[in-house]
This record gives sequence, structure tokens and C-alpha cells, in this order.
Amino acid sequence: MEQRGGVPNKSNEEYRRQFRELTENFMVPDPNECIVCFLVRAMELLEPTGFAMTAIYRERNAPRASNLGGRLARLGIHGDYQLIHDGVLVNLAVWDVERCPECGVPETLPDCLQVRRGSTQPCELWRWRREVERAQFDAWPHPISWG
Repeated sequence: MEQRGGVPNKSNEEYRRQFRELTENFMVPDPNECIVCFLVRAMELLEPTGFAMTAIYRERNAPRASNLGGRLARLGIHGDYQLIHDGVLVNLAVWDVERCPECGVPETLPDCLQVRRGSTQPCELWRWRREVERAQFDAWPHPISWG
């Protein structure tokens, strides 16, 4: 590593790695914060793939949820970012949301509505996308049986 004026030159990737290492120690979920509110709050630290922040959540708030990754995979979720981007929807019955035009993520977030300790469910601010889609499908008129 070259030095210029007594200051070491570091690559941007090295700075990002050091920033991530420092901030991961400070970014922890609040005791009854839901997993989705925690991930949205940790948005700047989310990797494009993988469950690094979900693992931190599980270790701190839901240590007995040993099959969390498997459960999320059955929902078609394969990473932290995908969980908040594709796995849940804003519960419009609870709050009106302004979204980022580029990514669709809420621009502001009200305080988490809390979950019980050990839960890996979202709070009432969020709904699992799959449950919303299932409810919409069930609400469609059923076809006439020709049997």
C-alpha cells in the first residue's frame, strides 16, 4: 500500500470492507423489533445476496429459529435484500407509504410495531407477499363447475 503525505492509500473496496466490519458490530436489532423493520433500517449494509443481516437478527432476537433460512427459501426468498424487496408488502391498512421510485422501498419508516421475542414474523406494518397473493386469489370468483 502506497503512502502519500503519510496517509496510506486504500482501495474503495478496502474502505467498504472496513466500514462493513465496523458497522455490523453496531447494527443490531432492538429487542422486539421485527425482522423486516430491522432489515429496512440496515438497508445500507445489505449485500445483494446472502443472509448476513438475517443471521444477526436470528442470533440476537430469535436464536431458536434454526430453520429460518429454510422457511424463507420455501417462500422463494434467498437473501436479505430479496426479503424486503420481494418477500413483503407494506400493510396499507396500517400506514400510507411513499416509495423510492428506483427501488420501490419505503422512503420513510414508522416505528416498528414490535413482535414477541423469538418471532421471525414481520410486525403489522408488513404482510408476506405470498399471503397477500393467496388472499387475492381466494377473493376471485370461483369458476362454475361443469361436473
